[in-house]
Amino acid sequence: MGTLIIVIAAAGLLIAGQAAALFLLVRHQRSTDGTYQDISSRLEDVEDILSHVNEHVGRLTQPAQPAPSGLEPGTPAPAFALPDLAGRERRLEEFRGKPLLLAFFSTTCGYCQQMAPRLGELPEDGPRVLLISRGDVDEHLQLAAEHKWRCDVVLEQGTENLTAYKATGTPTGYLIDAEGRIASELAVGADALLALTVAKPDDGLSPDDLTMEALRQKEADAAERARAAGLRIRASTLQRDGLRAGTTAPDFKLQDLEGHEHRLADFRDKRVLLVFSEPTCGPCEALAPELVTLQQRHTGNNLQILMVSRGEPALVATKAKEHGFNFPVLLQKQWEVSKKYAMFATPVGYLIDENGVIQKDVAVGKSAILELI
Repeated sequence: MGTLIIVIAAAGLLIAGQAAALFLLVRHQRSTDGTYQDISSRLEDVEDILSHVNEHVGRLTQPAQPAPSGLEPGTPAPAFALPDLAGRERRLEEFRGKPLLLAFFSTTCGYCQQMAPRLGELPEDGPRVLLISRGDVDEHLQLAAEHKWRCDVVLEQGTENLTAYKATGTPTGYLIDAEGRIASELAVGADALLALTVAKPDDGLSPDDLTMEALRQKEADAAERARAAGLRIRASTLQRDGLRAGTTAPDFKLQDLEGHEHRLADFRDKRVLLVFSEPTCGPCEALAPELVTLQQRHTGNNLQILMVSRGEPALVATKAKEHGFNFPVLLQKQWEVSKKYAMFATPVGYLIDENGVIQKDVAVGKSAILELI
């Protein structure tokens, strides 16, 4: 029994910083534009994390690499030199001397877009805020002017710093102390990030906290402190718990990596395993080779894997080539198809029969998706 507890605790440490979706969730995830905006979205990410516990416990006895879990509190924050919106190079050292909320952001991320107004509502006496962001300079300037941002913004073209900070998507980030050290667990989603601006030193999650009741309480406490600090916490009106078995699968029309257009209805004569993914999602990366094997195993029968991915097309194409995807990969710009399927997270999957009807409830996470077949 003691060994089992140790194993479960170790699994908790491995997954404490992921998104949902990855730990996303993050994030994964992201509201109508697909954004990590509200408490229910954050709790969805928590449920996504917990769904992976059994999978990670099993991996502890195998030589596989553990999933990323964020940087350890107390370690030095990775240095960077990036241009700000005026083109001036900024370095991490410039921000020492006061706590800093460092957040990864993107103008193409729906969750980030919905978080944008709240960045202008942060308390003036809180930590300084720095966005490491991707997107057009003018888009950032427009958001900053519209929402009265007081935060600093630097721009990153690729994912070098996202990788260095072990952040698997946007919006995610850390609280960094005055000496330039990581001072929090990886925060995934808008509410988790903004709660760090009013967080207490002992608010980090530990393996003993990995119960739904404890996590919900922490979310409630963080939300209450955010409200007390004048932040706006809005409830989502979207369905976020997936479509049920027996529901007709919503049709959609998307382009693949070669620019060819596909509809779900084009595959009506086959069972379809519909998987939602994104290239910066750790659990999606672990699932990818399993999907290739699954499609190979079912070559010649009536099962077709169909992936809907968000993210930069070039990065999606790179991942598809790396894994040798033998099934169509369709691109959604943000979360427009995910919204139809009532899940703002990755990886998630649905098994759809030959008549276009969902056969089983939504599957969240690698193991649950593979168990659909």
